[in-house]
Amino acid sequence: MRRWTAPILVSCAAAIAVAQLTLPSAVPGHAARLVGTAVLLAAFVAAWTLWLRSGARLAVAERGAADRERRYHALFAACGDAVCAYELPDDGRPGQLVEVNETACMSLGYPRCGLLGMTSDELYAPEVRRAVEQRMRALLTAESLVFESIYLTSDGLRLPVEVSLRRVDEAGRRLCVAVARDLSAHRELAEVSQGRSHADELTGLLSRRGFFAAVGEARQRARRLGAPVLILHVELAGLHDVNDRRGHAAGDALVLAVADVLRFTFRDADVVARLGNDEFVALAVLGRSDRERVDWRTIVARFEQAAAGKRAELAGEFDLALRCGSRVAEWEELDHIDGLLARTRGRGPAPDSWAGPRRDEQITIEG
Repeated sequence: MRRWTAPILVSCAAAIAVAQLTLPSAVPGHAARLVGTAVLLAAFVAAWTLWLRSGARLAVAERGAADRERRYHALFAACGDAVCAYELPDDGRPGQLVEVNETACMSLGYPRCGLLGMTSDELYAPEVRRAVEQRMRALLTAESLVFESIYLTSDGLRLPVEVSLRRVDEAGRRLCVAVARDLSAHRELAEVSQGRSHADELTGLLSRRGFFAAVGEARQRARRLGAPVLILHVELAGLHDVNDRRGHAAGDALVLAVADVLRFTFRDADVVARLGNDEFVALAVLGRSDRERVDWRTIVARFEQAAAGKRAELAGEFDLALRCGSRVAEWEELDHIDGLLARTRGRGPAPDSWAGPRRDEQITIEG
């Protein structure tokens, strides 16, 4: 409103001059001077009022801008994601960091001065820097980008992050604001959820889905070692009758008994799963040499011992009847695991002698 002060005063002075020229006899000289003085005073007061209001509005606007800037810095400092601002050169080269928040310092393990002494590419793990450089060049034409990448902490750890980049022009400088969200907790939760979906709820063994997911890893281990694989298939006989006659709690007790037998028999590195209601399977990678391959006999003997012990433990309460089939296979056969399981299912009694790693062996253990 300051720009209106001069025009108002000039207009008032012109009005007084016109009145004195056109009506000199209507207004006495001293009265005209009084009127002119009053008009000028009123014009001055009006102009002063307008100037004060304009100044007040300007002060409010300045305070608002200062408050917004304070709120921006407060949000920047308190943001739960790591925020880094750095220069964005025209040639796409790494730019110098010019501002970081406290979360970035804590996540990456650097003091603020340490981060401000770095360039943008030093935030990332070496294996992803080339890809990040390409995205930085793309940001010269795009306003924003979002992608997943890996930050490198001060102690050399890899931190998976989702990075949101935005180009900002400030005071003649072209900057990039990078907001990085830590994905490690999200991935751990996903792994936990996946682990739950791969576990049998009753026994804690792998579920059918978990078994087929673990077969690939076992295949890779057997291939790397050049070792054969032992497949043991177990069926719990009479489970349906037990559920009908004595209830599902009794049936669950029998299922848990089979799980105990398999846990005692196999090692932590082996794959043990419950494929169905009364169907179990275990997979163990054996030794590489012919002499070491006899450990399949040790595993089978341990299984028989565990089953006998469990039958004695349940004597008088439950009858534990298991029908089993075992097979020693080469790692290539795991590519067709469904057919391998079909050929491994127990169909008859075990031979009297387990002289060596035959291609197909079956055993029936009944209580």
